[in-house]
Amino acid sequence: MIFLEILLMFMMLLSIMFITLMERKVLGVLNYRKSPNFFFMNSFFHSLMDFIKLLTKKVLKLNFIMKIYWILMIFFGVMMFFLISLNYPFLNSVSYFYMNFFFFFMVYSLMAFFFLLLSYSSNSFFSILSMFRVLTQIISYEVGLMFLFFFPLIMMNMFNFYFYFFFNNFLLLFSMIYVYLLILVALSEMNRLPFDFLESETELVSGFNIEYMSSLFSFIFLIEYGFFMYMMMLLNFFFLLNNFFVLVMIFFVIWTRSFLPRFRYDKMLYFFWKEVVLLVFFLYM
Repeated sequence: MIFLEILLMFMMLLSIMFITLMERKVLGVLNYRKSPNFFFMNSFFHSLMDFIKLLTKKVLKLNFIMKIYWILMIFFGVMMFFLISLNYPFLNSVSYFYMNFFFFFMVYSLMAFFFLLLSYSSNSFFSILSMFRVLTQIISYEVGLMFLFFFPLIMMNMFNFYFYFFFNNFLLLFSMIYVYLLILVALSEMNRLPFDFLESETELVSGFNIEYMSSLFSFIFLIEYGFFMYMMMLLNFFFLLNNFFVLVMIFFVIWTRSFLPRFRYDKMLYFFWKEVVLLVFFLYM
């Protein structure tokens, strides 16, 4: 069983390579431009080659950063990704335990501290500015995510994700509102458009990514897409239990990136506290 857990984590890491390639291919088609198409079988291993290239690049010595936290936060993020990947709700798993709902949010809430120290250790004005933006966003939308996950569990009086399997028929009664809210809050938690205030990659300044480079940047990229894939797998487990649904959800998130503009920051907060929260509490009534 331990071997299966290790194999699961390895396959999740391998899947990230193909998700990034899928994103570049889909965005290339939607924006009517060329995507990677020249390296071995229509760039089948292009993302892997990019990762290897970043690992071989030199890391510049920056005098103004807090070097210990600057490097340790990368390993902290990778450790969180491995922990949360073990929490995927398999009943006959080594990592299975009864209240894995609380374990999921314990690990996921640490992401706020990850981004806090990641940005603060860069000791840069633009990194700290992105830290304020993303912490406000994560803390706000994490409330909605927790209540949305908690709703079916409190109806069943159980706190294990595995039992969503038995709750699917009841969930379909109000699935339109529930799925809409869950996807919306998940987009914000994953810092995807229209809520990507962490990096704001269409700006000239890209948050803490200014200071992180080469292999360190590749691990941040790995953590970000790892949590993104885990969230898609979790949504699939809640609703359809069909692996094709995971690909549909990933395509949907990439598709939104191709045409949705970024929210203005204050409107993003108003949208959550004045609309999303009311709809969440409407489900509880």
